[in-house]
Formats: sequence, structure tokens, C-alpha cells
Amino acid sequence: MRQLCSAAVFLQMAVLVVGTHTNNATEQPAPPFKCFHQPLSACNADGCKYLNDLQDTAVCCHLKQFEFKERIAILQQNKNLTRLHIMGVTVDELNMNLFWLSNLESLAFTDGRVTRVTRLNHTNFTNLTNLKCLNLSSNHIIEVDSGIARELPSLIQLDLSNNNMTNFSFELTENSSNSSDSHFWLDISNNTHLWCSNITQLKSGVRDTWNLHIMNLNRTMCMVQRDEYWFKFQETILFKHIGEVEQVEEDCKKTNTPCTCLPYRYLYTSVYQNRDSLTISVNCSGKNLTSLPDIPPHTIVLNITNNKITNLKRIRTDPNYQELRELHAENNQIVSLHEIEASNFIKNFQVLDIRANKLTEMWLLKNRKHIEDHNEIQCENFNDKVMDLDQNKVCTYPRVWTDYINYIIASEVVLLLLLVSKVSYDYWVFRTAGYLPWPASKMPKMPCDWVFET
Repeated sequence: MRQLCSAAVFLQMAVLVVGTHTNNATEQPAPPFKCFHQPLSACNADGCKYLNDLQDTAVCCHLKQFEFKERIAILQQNKNLTRLHIMGVTVDELNMNLFWLSNLESLAFTDGRVTRVTRLNHTNFTNLTNLKCLNLSSNHIIEVDSGIARELPSLIQLDLSNNNMTNFSFELTENSSNSSDSHFWLDISNNTHLWCSNITQLKSGVRDTWNLHIMNLNRTMCMVQRDEYWFKFQETILFKHIGEVEQVEEDCKKTNTPCTCLPYRYLYTSVYQNRDSLTISVNCSGKNLTSLPDIPPHTIVLNITNNKITNLKRIRTDPNYQELRELHAENNQIVSLHEIEASNFIKNFQVLDIRANKLTEMWLLKNRKHIEDHNEIQCENFNDKVMDLDQNKVCTYPRVWTDYINYIIASEVVLLLLLVSKVSYDYWVFRTAGYLPWPASKMPKMPCDWVFET
């Protein structure tokens, strides 16, 4: 059978990447305690100042590293201080042991540059015993010790938003009340390089009697790593969608196929449904399949390379194939692409890889309106563009006797013409000279020869 040249078709399609659905952030209870926070405009001068006559509220701005410890030592002499906001301080390491403020309820250390926040001294539980809110946002923090909250017995709210954390573990103190109504609020939004696996493990570090609330879910993003054939890469998703990401594996198991399923991209506007949807990548490579597999809904990428699949009809008829955009079908036994003509896939596909199959023809001309770069498509084993290929050069196949029929007919026609010419010549000689030339003169007389005698 004739083998068509290897061809892979690539188009471009813009997709918005984020993640999967769980509960909406508005359904979570609000923190009962209001954290103290001042805008940057409050820092109209360097140093520290009280904001009222009671001297229970203070703001410190733009302290140098050597000044920071001195100012904190002065503030610690004030037993009335309950709210403190420190802005614009640059320190390599923020040691929480510096804050000996037993009556402090709200501490904000924001808008500075801090590389890491270190764990409190295990033997000291008297320096921040009443602290309910700790705000460490917007500091470019890379690392926070996992025991930071555990050493603060009254803490119920921790803000680590707008930092550069990649790994984060979390532990809470033992809940002495043993009440299931105890709540803790955590904000880790806008840490764009935080791994999703870290966030999903947060609750494993929280005691069973605590209810952990992730704040600002619409801005809480995390990274997932995907294996795509021979390379790996990361994608960013919204953490509020992580529940649906975990559901992908369960949906894949329901298909009863040997394939693996991974989250691909999250579409805020699905092509076929007027709602958000998580798209899925299904990998069935090298599974010895002879037909297209069952796939879950919203599958957008399907890898069926290195199988024995012969036809693609299911792409047109199966509802779960209607959102398919990428088909990697290299090294199968596909003989025709007619089954997917007029399908949704042909109208909307992004990638079609059909190398190393048994195709005898290519429908590129008929479907070029769906392939914007059809004039640029090239064969892997030829230097010519597909549209410029010469069939006689590309298609090679074993010769059979019918391939020579034209030559046989032509030879017979030539022989007939020669025979007619020879007979005509012999007749002319006989009529003019009275004898027959060789070889007619050597031939025996036939019963019908009297017709030509005179």
C-alpha cells in the first residue's frame, strides 16, 4: 500500500490558563478580628510614631537595619501597645523573637524586603501571647518557618500575600478547647510560584479541631507540573480550582481504559458550554489499542501514539470527543482520514500529528480553509511543501502485471501496424512484379489463395 509522506499540522489558538472549581470565597466566614493596617501614605516621615494619645497604636516607617532593633526595643517599654504596623524595612532575616510585646494583638510588617522569617524560640511563649493577627505581606519573602503560627497561641489570622514563596508548610498550636468551631484564616494570595502540592498539604499540618480558611481565593495561585511527552513544564492555576483538578483522575478511572488523565488548561469560556470548564489531557501512548479509547468529557488533548488504531470515526460520533483540539496519532495503522471530515475536530483543531501511518491520500486541498498555514506545511522526509509534492516521487509501491498493461497494448498496436504494412507491400510487389517477396513466397498455399489469383 502506498505510504504518504510524514506530515504534522500545527495551528495556534489562544487559551486562558487558571484551574478548577471548589467553594466560592464569599461562602467563607469573615475573620472576627480586624487587623490593623495603614496605607503607605501614612509614612510621611522616617521613624516611629504613635497615632493617638493612648499610645496603643504605632506606625514605623523606612527603618534601616541597625535602627530597626533599636526602635523595637523602645516600643517594648510601652505595655499599652496593642497595634503596630512597620513598613518599608529591609532585613535579610526577620526574627520574631525581637518582638517582646505581650499585649500586642495586631502586628503588620509589610512593604519591605525580607528574605526569610525565622521560627520563634521554643522556650519563649510570653513575648507575643496575645497576638491575633500577623501580617507579613508584600515583603518578597521566600521562606517562612513552618512553626511560626504554632508558637503564637492566640493567633487566628496570618497574611503572607504578595511574596515570593515557592514552598510553604504550616502548623497550628494544639487547640486546648477541643472545639470543632475553632477557625484560622490564612492569606497566601499572589505567591505565583507556590506549588499546589504545598497548599493541598496545608490541612495535614492542621489539627482536626481547626477549620482552615484560605482567604482571597480569586487571587491565590499555585504551580502544577505537567509531563508532556518528552519534556516537563509548569502551569499556573487558581487554588480554588484544585478540587476539580483532583477529580480529573477519578473521572479517568471511570472510563475503564489504560490511559492516564491530567489537567490541561482551565477555560473561563468553554467552546461548547456557557460556563467555566477544566480541559483534560489524555495519554494512551503505547497501550496496544486497536480502536480509539473512552475519554472523559472536556478532553482537549489526546495522545494515541504507538498503538494499532486503524480508524478515527469516533472523533466524529462520540460526544466526549467534540472538544478535542490536539490529536497525536503517530505510529498507528490509520488508512484514511475520511471518517473525521465535517467533524468539529476538523473545524477547530490545533494539532494533528499523523506521522508513520498507512495513509494513501491526504485531504489537505479539501480542508485547507480550516488550516490557515496549509501552504507552509512540510513533510518530515521531504524538503518540499505538501502542496507542492509530486505524487510520482512520494508514493512508491510494488509493481504488478497490470502496471504494464499500457506498454502491452502499445506493443500490440505497433505489431499490428507492421503486419498490415508488410501485407500491403507484399501485395503491391505481387501485382506489379508477379512474384511474392520473402517470406510470403516460402509459405504454403492456402485454400483461399485462388481469390487473389488472376
